[in-house]
Amino acid sequence: MNDGGPDGGGDFATLLAGARAGEPWAVRVLFRDLQPRLLRYLRSQEPRVADDLAGEVWLAVVRGLADFCGDDAGLRAWVFTIARRRVIEHRRRSVRRRTEPAGEEVFAGLAASGVTDRDALVSLGAQDAVDLIRANLSEDQAEVVLLRVLADLDVAQVAALMDRPETWVRVTQHRALQRLAERIGPKIGVTP
Repeated sequence: MNDGGPDGGGDFATLLAGARAGEPWAVRVLFRDLQPRLLRYLRSQEPRVADDLAGEVWLAVVRGLADFCGDDAGLRAWVFTIARRRVIEHRRRSVRRRTEPAGEEVFAGLAASGVTDRDALVSLGAQDAVDLIRANLSEDQAEVVLLRVLADLDVAQVAALMDRPETWVRVTQHRALQRLAERIGPKIGVTP
């Protein structure tokens, strides 16, 4: 690492002290040394979000630099530990939020046969149905089901109202009804 003062001739302790103090020359030296390596690593792990992850890493470095203790190699290890954790966090978030777009034809064949969502809710009573929906579904899922069933809005109207694509409304409604069927089962007679 080209460490030291503005002329690059000092030691790591001087560089670290300068970076902690927010000295532009010190921050520039750290960034120029670590950023290319960091980006290569992140691009090898998550190419589509590498730049975003690098930004998160640098924010964490700035926040924690005052508490860092160690040498040049320790700093690199620390920065790459942060980077690896950000990659892991990103992957966990991605798995939880995973959505893979599907065409309408995929969902057309998944409609419940026999009992419709409206019939199922009518059999419960209005307030019981609303309470059941709110207790068992996420906020978005509950809103979609309530708008589709209670307000009797079609998919396009719900999509416009919620400022979402029609496909999102269909998928959200399908997942909501599946979840209700799994949680309540034969009580409402919705088949997935």
